[in-house]
Amino acid sequence: MSGFYEGILTGIWMYTKSPLFYVLIGLLLLRVVYRIKRPAIRGAVGEWQVNRKLAKLGDEYRIFSDIYVPNGEGGYTQVDHIVLSHYGVFVIETKHYSGWIYGSERQKNWTQVIYKRKERMYNPIWQNYGHIQSLKGYLHKEELEVHSIISFSSDATFKFKEPFETADVIQIHELNHVIKTYHETVFTEIELSHMNQSLEKLRMTDKQEKRKVKKEHLQSVKSKKREQKPRQIVTAKSKQKKDRINELNQVKIKKQVNLRNSTETLGSCPRCASELVQRKGRFGEFTGCSAYPKCRFTLKTEA
Repeated sequence: MSGFYEGILTGIWMYTKSPLFYVLIGLLLLRVVYRIKRPAIRGAVGEWQVNRKLAKLGDEYRIFSDIYVPNGEGGYTQVDHIVLSHYGVFVIETKHYSGWIYGSERQKNWTQVIYKRKERMYNPIWQNYGHIQSLKGYLHKEELEVHSIISFSSDATFKFKEPFETADVIQIHELNHVIKTYHETVFTEIELSHMNQSLEKLRMTDKQEKRKVKKEHLQSVKSKKREQKPRQIVTAKSKQKKDRINELNQVKIKKQVNLRNSTETLGSCPRCASELVQRKGRFGEFTGCSAYPKCRFTLKTEA
């Protein structure tokens, strides 16, 4: 038997000396890393596709990608893409999701369905609205002509039941076509130049500075989520507690009413001189002694 195990160990040792063993280990590690980093890799590839697509718009359009815009609260909001032109400003929120996409303009959360797995996402139209408001505040132009575009991966299948009014929800391959449907001039050359200069200031060429701002932004988003979650839980618990108190109060009131009804005096008991009260039994209402069970006197009522 010991020879059998020795043979196995010898085989394993010889196998580890083979280059194929290390190739398989490397492929296994790459697979694990890919599974962990898949969302980030997919996002990076998707952003590269969008940038490549926008670059084909031409010289009339200025492209700003991955821009951190001050939100007026001491922090930043991250905007995927801003396209500046004589025909308006286009703020693009990219979603590199596949599968079926369900949602409407008024829903807080949308749903992504891949086979039987469902994932929720915050309404991207609402998300992009926040980006647009921050951009208007930064440029000091509350009446700015801004077009909201939500761009999904070409792998996504839309299952929307009604059209959208405040945003264009499209796939990547439709992006340039939708932007070029706006061809009426709304900005003068001077206005365009001022906005371009302001947005150029938001470009971060220092990678270390950009990583710092990105880290602060992500921490701010996470802290807001943590703050919102307990508030919702406390509110739900408070409502449950309030409903429970109201329920107990109602029971208490009913008991008090029943007690008052049961203690209405109907004279004195002839046996012990205690008060007679109206009671309910198996055969209906009857008059009995309030000292029950010490005194079991009952007064029969004539039918």
